[in-house]
Amino acid sequence: MTLSELYSSLGESLNEVLERLRMESRIAKYLKLFLSDPSFEELKNAFASQDAKTAFRAAHTLKGVAANLGLNKLSASSSELTEDLRPLVFTANSPALFEKVEADYTVAVEGIKQLE
Repeated sequence: MTLSELYSSLGESLNEVLERLRMESRIAKYLKLFLSDPSFEELKNAFASQDAKTAFRAAHTLKGVAANLGLNKLSASSSELTEDLRPLVFTANSPALFEKVEADYTVAVEGIKQLE
């Protein structure tokens, strides 16, 4: 899969990311690095251990990384979760918001893994 095909399959804009990062090779490099970024794993572990402070920090980091890479759906769902966790406590909405982040993350990762 090419970068153009990846962003198209995710419903995102490669041109938006090109304006920021300037070269397709750089975008591909950072997308591959995203696969080893620990933010999502930290978020998942924080939910499992009921650590709202760590969950907030991980969601906030994931939001920024996703935004920089033009993974806007993941950035948006991470942003919603970040705002939900801003008081550093879990709310009744937190589990559903986490599930949305997890779904968006899975879609993005599966697409990135198919890059040529």
